[in-house]
Amino acid sequence: MQLTSLRRAAMLTLSCAAAWPALAPRPASAGAGFYDLRTLCQPLEIHGGSPEESACLKEMTGAVRRDGRKLTLGLANGKTKVITDAKECEPEGPEADCISYRLIGRLGDWHYMLLVRPYECPYVMLVNRRTGAETPIGSGPFLSPNGKRFVTIDPRDDGNCGIDYRIGMFAYGDTPKLEWSYKPEGLEQYQVDTWIGDTRVRLQASGETDKEAPTDLTRTAQGWQLKRPNGEMSMGTAAAAAQTPSPQPATAQGSSGSR
Repeated sequence: MQLTSLRRAAMLTLSCAAAWPALAPRPASAGAGFYDLRTLCQPLEIHGGSPEESACLKEMTGAVRRDGRKLTLGLANGKTKVITDAKECEPEGPEADCISYRLIGRLGDWHYMLLVRPYECPYVMLVNRRTGAETPIGSGPFLSPNGKRFVTIDPRDDGNCGIDYRIGMFAYGDTPKLEWSYKPEGLEQYQVDTWIGDTRVRLQASGETDKEAPTDLTRTAQGWQLKRPNGEMSMGTAAAAAQTPSPQPATAQGSSGSR
């Protein structure tokens, strides 16, 4: 199934600050990075610009639960993974002193989708529903029609957040693998519009002038090729040279995956 065009579905923006902006149809000037609403728990509830976890707790009753700062995720074979928030971010303090994890959706049958919010530089993390393994990505994933890949945008400020890519293309499966990425040297922002078949992604892009225009990421015989806002073509970085992104590294502990 082809993803619904941005012009026919509301998308959610990932802010570069600790707080998230509210739903808006075209918030590229604030930093692009949208969710496919089909990956979010329904009915979608928004509070302070962020998806509410309560919808997921209701939708996945029996598989997940929240007890104060502890989020318990059900895994295969009766195992669980416990993720615990650090202390509150108020009053304001260093990034390392506070971090929260909120379950906001799922990606297919393989992964939970969590919003991770340190003091600054929030990101999305996929948690394997079988093993509890974690895969941090920039913002929400957009699955290709055949479900074999997903594309994600990292809209955060590279200077403050040290992003690994602006656009990431992952091979999707039990363990998502980054197979291609693109990171500009200057100011370039992107947002996902829609997949067109399984080898082309329609994007909206803006550069130094902040003027938004449609562009494409296309899979060719030589690999993925991006048309940049200035009209130039980029082959990006292939998997052999790309590194697995780790905006906020985390290691599962023990068979229960408790942290």
